[in-house]
Amino acid sequence: MGPMSTLRNAAVTAKNTDVDRRRRVGRAWRQLRRGASALRLKDHFYGSGPEGLDIALADALIVICQQGPMRMGELAEALQITPASTTRAVGCLADKGLVERVRAIDDQRSILVSATGAGRRRYELINAKIQDGLSEILMEFTPQEQAQLVDYLERFVRSVDRFVENEAAAEHAVLNVD
Repeated sequence: MGPMSTLRNAAVTAKNTDVDRRRRVGRAWRQLRRGASALRLKDHFYGSGPEGLDIALADALIVICQQGPMRMGELAEALQITPASTTRAVGCLADKGLVERVRAIDDQRSILVSATGAGRRRYELINAKIQDGLSEILMEFTPQEQAQLVDYLERFVRSVDRFVENEAAAEHAVLNVD
């Protein structure tokens, strides 16, 4: 086998490795989002049945409890969702007695959302379950591996955000071509 053949084989092997790696990432991502364990974990953290919260509602409650009373627009921005989705989430949380909406003192047109006592207790329960769960899950990793995992996950999230922004900008440019 000559040098060109060796280079060609190395290129094919590298391409196959890249394809396999992307497949594995895709499979892991799908399992994290929709796998049977993910659904059971959601139920464990956020509850199930009529009293349970879906992930979007739990995220909203967590942000409200962690950041304190906030305007609807601030909540939408913090959650990176549309104002309409924010209104629906806050409505559902209010129906469950977990948040309340009040007019802002400084601007009567603005609505502030804050956690009720029940909402704060629910947040504390959710937070404790998440912290306990993550502690147990991360026991599988050494402290050094945990630090690497955090770095990789944060970088992965930034990369996904950048991809989405670039795709949105490209789509916008295509739609606005004369």
